[in-house]
Amino acid sequence: MTEPAFSLRRLWLLLRGDFLAGWRTPVFFCVFTAVVLFPVSLQRYYDGLVEPSFHQSLFGYGLFIWGLFATSRAFRTLHDRTRREAYLLVPASTLEKLLARLLPVTLGLGIALPVYFLILSVAVELLNLAIYGSRRPLFNPFDPGIWNLYGTYLVLQSPFFLGAIWFRRLAFLKTLFALVLLNAGLALLGLVTVHLATGISGWHFRDLQDLHPDWSIWNIGILDFLLYGVADLFVNYLMNPDWSVQATILRLMTFLFPPVLWWIAWLRLREAQVNDGI
Repeated sequence: MTEPAFSLRRLWLLLRGDFLAGWRTPVFFCVFTAVVLFPVSLQRYYDGLVEPSFHQSLFGYGLFIWGLFATSRAFRTLHDRTRREAYLLVPASTLEKLLARLLPVTLGLGIALPVYFLILSVAVELLNLAIYGSRRPLFNPFDPGIWNLYGTYLVLQSPFFLGAIWFRRLAFLKTLFALVLLNAGLALLGLVTVHLATGISGWHFRDLQDLHPDWSIWNIGILDFLLYGVADLFVNYLMNPDWSVQATILRLMTFLFPPVLWWIAWLRLREAQVNDGI
């Protein structure tokens, strides 16, 4: 009987094998985070810096730093000459191999990291309560802001996942450089279009009053806009609660961005499977 193209059992075996081979990395991250967090929390509490969103902010740092780093290393066996052939010849479909590396850095982090930071916040604040007699609010994994942050992570994570397959070495840095070039290219295209249409050689942020109150009086130059203009305008349209054609188009593009890049990553992995796995 022919094996099905997709099997949950094979996917589970791949996930289990990857976890058993790489469990030391998440354990090191958890231990390192706890070792750093306890003295930092005590020191900031001692200095009177009792931020209500302390643990939510730490969750954001952990999600993006660890998530993007782990994503960029998801396919290191694919680019390792000593392990590449064995990985490609594993009796599993390309989709199963892709999901085995995608699920841990998306769904896995989305479930495990909030649970870990909830437990960590309980331990930290119990210590603060014992020493100082008061504590910060605990980490709330059901806070809508946390899941908005997670959605932003999925959008930003997807190009790093594609870069993990595409680039043989320094995938994180090369993907980051590619995103900077893309931002600069889009910004340059926008500036040229505005200049040709209106004759204006600079760019003025008129719509960032809510996000950046101090920026509303600035007249941003071309170089500044090339560095961060597109990203800020993009966020401004996405966060704008009022309906508009531009915001709707950008929200649709944002929703489709991760699955499209994951699909391209699947094509790239299938190409490697066909060319080098035989």
